[in-house]
Amino acid sequence: MKIIEATYNNIENKEPLTITIGNFDGLHLGHQQLIERVLSYKDTKHGVMTFDPHPSSVLRKQAFRTLTQKADKIELFGKYPLDYAFLVTFDQAFSELSVEAFIDFLRGIQVRRIVIGRDARFAYRGEGTIADLKRYFFVDVVEDLVYNHTRVSTTYIKDFLSTGDLGSARKLLNRHYDIKGVVVHGNKIGHKLGFPTANIDFGNYFLPKSGVYYVKVKVNNQVYHAMANIGNNPTLNFTFEKRLEIYILDFKQNIYGKTLDITFMHYLRQELKFRNKKELIEQLQKDETAVRKLII
Repeated sequence: MKIIEATYNNIENKEPLTITIGNFDGLHLGHQQLIERVLSYKDTKHGVMTFDPHPSSVLRKQAFRTLTQKADKIELFGKYPLDYAFLVTFDQAFSELSVEAFIDFLRGIQVRRIVIGRDARFAYRGEGTIADLKRYFFVDVVEDLVYNHTRVSTTYIKDFLSTGDLGSARKLLNRHYDIKGVVVHGNKIGHKLGFPTANIDFGNYFLPKSGVYYVKVKVNNQVYHAMANIGNNPTLNFTFEKRLEIYILDFKQNIYGKTLDITFMHYLRQELKFRNKKELIEQLQKDETAVRKLII
């Protein structure tokens, strides 16, 4: 798969293309269905077009929490035999393209066929419709994928994660939910409790519900079992912003500055405020026991 990352006016291609276009945040089952439909056509090259940064972060002029970041999407696209992944820079110029200019851009890179969802919109303020595309391309409209009478979407998956329902999120993603983050220095409170934690800078990833989780952590190409706490640390060292801390079982390496790949396996309990440090330690010991019982 060739990755072409550039502003829209610097993207070139001379081979006929069948593509699907979207944000593809999470690359969930609905997105996977689109890619598989693209690959079903044998008369052209196959591509996927997405945008970076996420349009919402540009249009709203603020950070937007995503299920996947650019590197994640590239990795997930790479699991398919696609010929091209186009990563279009989503800047002001691109966001203001008219319907006609957007279509000219697609025609200029030899798009012949577009596989797309029934509610797809494009161009400035989403003024472009499927009817506009059909004037110039063969358009294959794929019906919605439905789970529990609801259309599968990134928002739907976020709703499940927000309630700690990792199982439903896993079904719709077709994989465990995972994020990446860098280990940064904290206040060493966990070390004093006998549970030294790695404090994670999780960037713009969307975090599941506050609470304690069994997670798997990949660091230095090795996978370890761990428990994670998401929340505000209500008992000791309260913070207004959510934090993500990881206690890796049977682990003593110095990993400051390392990037961890964190896979959420099981939601254990909600975050609690304890009366004192002793009660907190006792609960952490119970959490560790629960995690070890879940290890397969």
